[in-house]
Amino acid sequence: VSQSRYVPIAGAQYEFTADMIEELRRCKNDIIYFAENFFYIVSTDDGKQKIKLYEAQKRMLLNMVNNRFSVNLASRQSGKSTLLTIFVLWMACFNDDHRAAIVANKESTAINIFKRVRMAYEQLPNYIKPGVKDYGKTGMTLGNDSSILVSTTTATSIRGDSLSTLAIDEVAFIESH
Repeated sequence: VSQSRYVPIAGAQYEFTADMIEELRRCKNDIIYFAENFFYIVSTDDGKQKIKLYEAQKRMLLNMVNNRFSVNLASRQSGKSTLLTIFVLWMACFNDDHRAAIVANKESTAINIFKRVRMAYEQLPNYIKPGVKDYGKTGMTLGNDSSILVSTTTATSIRGDSLSTLAIDEVAFIESH
């Protein structure tokens, strides 16, 4: 586990102000608030910046939060993968023992999505994010015992894992077996 200022270790102690506690409460209760105030993306034109969600993206996120099973069909470059990263990171940060897997048709795609999760996690203020127990290229376990892992869509890739969230990206390109 890296012990940089961007990746606090599990069990790290902080002094919380009333404002910090209010921010935590708002983030836990409102994924849109969390995304628009604390989630960073890398824009081709503008570099690293907070995300600005479109109304359709807000509806997709709320659909994922409010429905246990959610399928989103959207055009290319509409932010689907980014919305998955927001949802998975939010669920892991604000729920104890949450196990999430991000699955994609190719290992490189899954790892690239997870890089975005890691970057977004690192940009969160330390008081918002749980510390980490394990922090790797293909997964992380947080101090609240939530975890995020990535995998490909092979027949045995995540077989036997008990998951709270399964986020499948590029499902149209998954080969049938």
